[in-house]
Amino acid sequence: MEDETTSINLNEKNILTMTSERKLAHLQICLEQDVQSRVVSTGLEDISFIHQATTDLNLEDIDLSIKIFNKKLKLPLIISGMTGGHSFSLKLNDYLSQVAEKTKIGIGVGSQRAALEDISARESFQIIKNNAGNTLKIGNIGAGQIVNDFTSSDLKEIIEMIGADAIAFHFNPLQESIQPEGDTNLFGLKEKTKSLIQSSNVPIIAKEVGSGFSIIDINRLKNLGFSGVDVQGVGGTSWSGVESIRTNVLKYKRAGEVYWDWGTPTAISTLLASRNFDGTVIGSGGVRTGLDVAKLIALGANAAGMALPFLFAIKDQSIEKVYDFINEIEYQLRIACFLTGSSNLSELQSAPLLITGKTAEVLRIYGINPEIYYSRAK
Repeated sequence: MEDETTSINLNEKNILTMTSERKLAHLQICLEQDVQSRVVSTGLEDISFIHQATTDLNLEDIDLSIKIFNKKLKLPLIISGMTGGHSFSLKLNDYLSQVAEKTKIGIGVGSQRAALEDISARESFQIIKNNAGNTLKIGNIGAGQIVNDFTSSDLKEIIEMIGADAIAFHFNPLQESIQPEGDTNLFGLKEKTKSLIQSSNVPIIAKEVGSGFSIIDINRLKNLGFSGVDVQGVGGTSWSGVESIRTNVLKYKRAGEVYWDWGTPTAISTLLASRNFDGTVIGSGGVRTGLDVAKLIALGANAAGMALPFLFAIKDQSIEKVYDFINEIEYQLRIACFLTGSSNLSELQSAPLLITGKTAEVLRIYGINPEIYYSRAK
């Protein structure tokens, strides 16, 4: 296709609400500062496949497709929700939704709170519906809004706004704790969440924001009626770190530093979810390569989510760079299947794994013998 330059300019601040301004600041910090986990990793480095040099597959015939929430994706890949509500996010969502539709991967949006606060902010979300009519689209609203004044009518509104196939309720108590303006009164959240899930006409996903879900969380989410979980574990972007950088209030800045690596690593959270949750599992948090995607699938995820790599791929680049990035992820995932004798993703989910290091130690504490993943039959 013809090369198209994005010309995204972070200084072009057509700010609509305080929420929009905060979201724009988040993106700017992610692009300009090192906000990755410092000490705790995803744990994916402790996961290894068993190499099969005698594979008898045709690399090009391997089926990487998956069906999620009644949408067939060419790859088990979702562009995780990042933003909405200002001119920069309009461009970002415009380009990425075009890419998602053409490549048949999923796409999410950032919190739609801004669009509920200001009707003029809706265009940056509606562009997803206009551009990606056939692929998986995931809406988004936060726990802080749910527990306060979010209603079933609001839920219907954000579904219709992007033509959502599913909605993510994002849980980010740590991030909110580091924001001077954060929503930290979550009393009554479980009952409100359960009621909204029952009223929804699309599946509801529970989504963490960089700290992962624990086994306690996963059991609660199952009981509340969620259809899916997006684990977004520790090892990628630290939103405690982002907020620590953003704030000038010393109390919050120092707290953000202290809790920079707090939570459950991506590999462990994904494995716990796949073993204990009956619905769709999306592995995310520090996912950077097609091999990372393959490991998450082998740990039981149905798909993987990425955010920061797409933000960097589109920033001041041509849209072709994003297509190139997706092609690289696809090829790396295809090789992982090829070298494990997996002709499709279902077989990859059963491929033997070696789980070592700290991840193996933590699993044993949970009462899970990591050797079962080595001994399982393909």
